[in-house]
Amino acid sequence: MAESQMVAIFKLTSQKHPPLPYLNWLDFWEKKTGHKAGRCAHHCKRNAEVGAHVQYMHRYFEYIVPLCGKCCERNDEFAVYKTLVRPE
Repeated sequence: MAESQMVAIFKLTSQKHPPLPYLNWLDFWEKKTGHKAGRCAHHCKRNAEVGAHVQYMHRYFEYIVPLCGKCCERNDEFAVYKTLVRPE
């Protein structure tokens, strides 16, 4: 089983846009990793819909992970597959 990392949604990023030529943050994640986003990086089994900004607990750095819409709205700490966490 893949290793997990505890993260939280990085707030105040809704107005942030990815650099050109990326269409959105999920596109950014897919092109940077060379993988197609499939399932949500959390263990919920839903399809990934967005590239969400997250941070490791107690660290300021932002990372992008593919999440479903429901998990993107979380206000708590939650686990994601560590292999899917990529720097912005």
